[in-house]
Amino acid sequence: MTSASAKITLTYPLYACDFDPNNANRLVVGGGGGAGRSGVGNKITVLDTTSPEALEPSAEIELSRDEDNVTSLAVISQAKGKTALVYAGVNSSPEEQKNGENKHFRVFGIDPPSAKAKEAAAPKISELSRTSLFSNKDPDAYQRIVRLSAPFAGSPQMGAAATGLAKQAQIVLFEASTSGPKSRGRLNLEKEANDLDVIQTSGDQYRLVYCNDYEIHSMNIPAKGGAVTGEPQLIFTTPEDVATGYPRPSFRAIRFLTPGFLLTACNMAKRSGVVLQAYRIAAGATDVTARLSASAKLPKHVAQTTALAVTNLHPPTSPGAGAGDTQFVVAVAGVDCSITLYTLEHSSLASIDVLSKLYPFATVRGVHPHPISGLSFSRFQSPGQLLSTSVTSPSKASKSPASDSTPPVLKLASISVANTAVVHTIPLKKLPAEKPVSDKNPCSPKQPARYVVAARSHGPSPKAIIVVSTVGILLLAMIMQTFLEVRAFTPRDIIGARKWAPASWLKAAGHWGEEMGEAIFKGVLFSELGGVVGGFVRG
Repeated sequence: MTSASAKITLTYPLYACDFDPNNANRLVVGGGGGAGRSGVGNKITVLDTTSPEALEPSAEIELSRDEDNVTSLAVISQAKGKTALVYAGVNSSPEEQKNGENKHFRVFGIDPPSAKAKEAAAPKISELSRTSLFSNKDPDAYQRIVRLSAPFAGSPQMGAAATGLAKQAQIVLFEASTSGPKSRGRLNLEKEANDLDVIQTSGDQYRLVYCNDYEIHSMNIPAKGGAVTGEPQLIFTTPEDVATGYPRPSFRAIRFLTPGFLLTACNMAKRSGVVLQAYRIAAGATDVTARLSASAKLPKHVAQTTALAVTNLHPPTSPGAGAGDTQFVVAVAGVDCSITLYTLEHSSLASIDVLSKLYPFATVRGVHPHPISGLSFSRFQSPGQLLSTSVTSPSKASKSPASDSTPPVLKLASISVANTAVVHTIPLKKLPAEKPVSDKNPCSPKQPARYVVAARSHGPSPKAIIVVSTVGILLLAMIMQTFLEVRAFTPRDIIGARKWAPASWLKAAGHWGEEMGEAIFKGVLFSELGGVVGGFVRG
């Protein structure tokens, strides 16, 4: 599957990770031992992933040990040469929380190396600001999730943060900016969100989606204006299995594929497996029920999932643009420390979008010694369109993540509470531009060249279907042959059904036996006697 993988062991457990959207060679990870005297610090580390065989720390900041560890993390897309921003969730110290203050939303800056330096210098991380977005003062609550919409030129990124372990579950919407998050509203939830995602659907609108155990909710967010008004709409509820009474699967993670499609990872009840489910949703309306579009069950060894990551190998260049023909890559982390990789095809024809072929192409087992706490894909763009700033270690020269002479690759990062971070390199291949089906058909324009995973995906094996069908046909043939032999419709027996069939079957099939022969004899005798008596009377 992968041509190479690189692993590094840090000094603290990792809980969050994200690639720089403009630099596939920069991975940011965070975690720590939390508040207290555990001896394990709370840190954010920048890893250089330029080499496919080794990971090297290029920058690191140690946070206060009186405060909580990093629980969530997202990297903001910035122009080349500017300070990269990191949004992170870090609870304030217990003493500050007792005073009713918890500035859980932190903004960190990763300064680029100085252009005037004679030698490449390591980037520096510094805290720029901290604020509180949640209204509750629950000391157990923390910022469990932070997610950002994909970056587009000329449009701000919309973000959402969700609480964890809060008495009053909340989701806060905000607009990402260099000066910190600009709050756009707060949603009070009846149930805590298991996961959420944000996408820009057009130049003037974004969309939020979130899930709890059995429901998916969605709402539109205007690009401009103040606090968001309105309530999220329920677009899907997992139906109960009334016939068997078996517990429903629960949603663990959710991601936007396009404005019209969602992908979810569901844990089945009693740790009996994991199912990937893709849903079609109404791109403009939030009150239309989602419909299942594609699904796949993970291998039996995956009892539950702990993380999900998705990326588009041919992303649109402007908000609201059609996805066209493209391939999505899906990574699912299992509780058994494995990663299962899928490809999902998206096709467009005559304004109709279709998902198909949700097939696995690789499974990597034993990636980490302990459960995986996070997954992240690097943002892929074709080499000619890649906008990237390169941040390398001091001993390495600045180098573009991808060039025309370098085969394009996709990077998948995974982290674990066992202090380990692993980056797998997934080779890609280029598909030539596709010609229209017909020159006279305006609905089939020429598709541009795009990239797909080089490894081949494997659909469902036909062996099981063939075996079951063959066994069924043989059983049906034996039943038919038995029936024909018992009914004496065959000149000779093949399986000898008459020898072992019950006598009642043989009588019913026309075998007279003794009782039938005796009855016929009595009928003939009485018929003759009746004729003699009749002749005597006439005579």
